[in-house]
Amino acid sequence: MSTTIQIKSHDGLEFDALYARAADSKAPAIVLVQEIFGINHAMKEAARRWAELGFHVVCPDLFWRQQRNVVLESQTPGHFDQAVALMQGMDPELALADIGSVCDWLEAALGHDRIAVLGYCLGGRLSIQAALRHPLRCAVSYYGVNLQDVLPAATPATPPALLHIAALDHFVPPPVRAQILEQVARLPQFEAHVYEGCDHAFARQDGDGFVAEAAALAERRSLDFMVRHTA
Repeated sequence: MSTTIQIKSHDGLEFDALYARAADSKAPAIVLVQEIFGINHAMKEAARRWAELGFHVVCPDLFWRQQRNVVLESQTPGHFDQAVALMQGMDPELALADIGSVCDWLEAALGHDRIAVLGYCLGGRLSIQAALRHPLRCAVSYYGVNLQDVLPAATPATPPALLHIAALDHFVPPPVRAQILEQVARLPQFEAHVYEGCDHAFARQDGDGFVAEAAALAERRSLDFMVRHTA
């Protein structure tokens, strides 16, 4: 079961977030970072699924500073262009500060700091950036965009991270993928997997690019990784 909660921002305002509780009140937590489409059906399903797998999940509305409670769908005509405009209008520094506010809320609400961050697409990049600046236990990135510009700042002191990379991702052409993998290889606490035959958003169940076998494998790897690092 999920509810909408309000999170206090670092600058004294409030924004909404979807909160899905795990059955175990002492369970670890995930900050679930949205794709470019806001907290839509896919993100609600992701929150439900990760809660079912044993995590308290908070998915913040990261477009709230432009437009609150955006709900766009990848297959609805015109929604992709709206989503791209919102992504381009996002201030990443403020978005990362808002992710930090979610971490603070979870720590206060749950009484522990066993918190991971997991994101898809835009969220796949923000999850790695969040791990660079917040005391998270680990990060999971599904087909993150522009990671080649983020990973150079990572050091052996950065929290562990798991990257899921689609081999056919049109946002990450082969030379960029090679660059990302080279950057990951220098970090012993980082792990990356390339999913052959898969394009961007292969884990989004309602999308054209959904690949069930790859999505299930990525889920198992993510679950094992987060359980290990949030124990």
